[in-house]
Amino acid sequence: TDITNYKRLIPTMLGLFTWAHLPGEDDHRVGFRDAGLRPEVKRRIGSYIELIIISTLMIWSGLSLFFGGVYRRSVHADNLDLYVIDLDGGSVGANVTQTVMNMERSPSLPNWLVMDGVATLEDAKAWVHDKGWGALVINANTTDHLQEALTKGSAYDPSKAITLIESSGKHIVAEMLFVKTALSTAASQACLQYAVNQVDMYQTLDSAEDQTQTNFAALLNPLSYTTIDVSPEGFVLAPVMMTFGYLTCLLCTIGVLILWRLTTYAFFVKVRYRDLVLMWYFLLFCHSLIISMYVSFAILAFRGPDYNSLALAYTAATFFKIWFISAAVVFALALWLFTWFQFLTPQLLALPSICTVIPNTVSTLAAVELAPKFYYIMYAVPFFNGSRLVHHVVTGGYPTLRQNIGVLVAEIAFMIICLGIAIWIRQILVLRGISDAHGWYRGSLYFHSTIPYYKSDPASTEKRHGADQEQVISTSDAAHRGQLPSDSTLSAKNHNNRTLRNRAGSIEISDEHIDSVSLTTGNLAG
Repeated sequence: TDITNYKRLIPTMLGLFTWAHLPGEDDHRVGFRDAGLRPEVKRRIGSYIELIIISTLMIWSGLSLFFGGVYRRSVHADNLDLYVIDLDGGSVGANVTQTVMNMERSPSLPNWLVMDGVATLEDAKAWVHDKGWGALVINANTTDHLQEALTKGSAYDPSKAITLIESSGKHIVAEMLFVKTALSTAASQACLQYAVNQVDMYQTLDSAEDQTQTNFAALLNPLSYTTIDVSPEGFVLAPVMMTFGYLTCLLCTIGVLILWRLTTYAFFVKVRYRDLVLMWYFLLFCHSLIISMYVSFAILAFRGPDYNSLALAYTAATFFKIWFISAAVVFALALWLFTWFQFLTPQLLALPSICTVIPNTVSTLAAVELAPKFYYIMYAVPFFNGSRLVHHVVTGGYPTLRQNIGVLVAEIAFMIICLGIAIWIRQILVLRGISDAHGWYRGSLYFHSTIPYYKSDPASTEKRHGADQEQVISTSDAAHRGQLPSDSTLSAKNHNNRTLRNRAGSIEISDEHIDSVSLTTGNLAG
């Protein structure tokens, strides 16, 4: 019996997809050649063309923002300042300083400057750690040690002549591409030039002069260098650690915000403003705490407490610092995007997302100093300030805590105010019949709202109220039959209780009406 029923079911199922006209099934349907459908097809085609144009502008905007920030970074390499620090004060220090300062200058190379007033190597290391990109230091007493080796044959270590100081924690990408290369190139060229000059001078000495005690190793290789990283961050994940950590959090947050934007229409109709705005603050804050916790766990899992033996120890405090910094970044961006989402129609929701994701991502992948001046705005984006704070926690470098924390706190405070205003305006637009559940505005092709327009004629409004009441009754009957209404028609039955028309014909919104509820009392489904 089952096989027989199955064989009978196959033709029935295939018949739904047949090209032939199905009597009874297709009687109420029309084809694209039907004349009555043509105006609607034209409207739909126009809206799709509009969507293509908007998508094209968004794609080009996003690509331009990204490639503009990372394209030809070497053109702005001269914005990075490196310093020559002469602690020797003798002929070696003077020759090395002159050689470095006479090197070819180019926009594709960091700029070299001479720094005075530094007394010790420790002072030079502290200065680079706090403020600088790097420095070439001619160590103290280098000339005296070299002269003793050439005249008395004493032991000599050329690697103690020059110290290169770098700080990869300032920005690991810029350090690897430009700073490290420039420091080693300048040191190598200075060492080679000094060795050639010294050999030439040795050959011109009087042959009668006693040269038997000369340390020929020091003669042929008088200068070399060692490198010190005062805030090491040279592990594999360093260039992308916070970039992709924050990016993943932001992309996950965008999905949640769009879901809340499209499915919370009933809240704007039924909930008091004060409860509504506090609810969104609470939800966004909790979401930021939860999703940012995963970033801190991921860093702990992939790097571990001993992710870099030269960097700072990874402790419990490090875990919580990374967690709360990431939460502040996600919270600031969530407030920013959700503010825009209150007003934009569905086809434009991607625009603020793209304009937020791209600059924030570029701010962590590329050093601001290597980008055009337009991108100096990246000093204010949450990704940049959050990543600087995390890099300081991890390596101790780039100690601009007050600036970074101040920017993040100011952004959060400002966006809290903006979101509160946006929710207030959005509720007014909904209650006056200007905006519908999905964010379309009156006059749009897709607009559909059961709440009457506040400027409509009172007589027609009365008729519409009656029609809406009939629709509510039919919706209730459908609910008893197991058919639930869509969100686009929610809360139509009580709109006349929330919007009160005065004698002048304007709409007054009253939160004191019995139909208004808070999130702690009342029944939103009622």
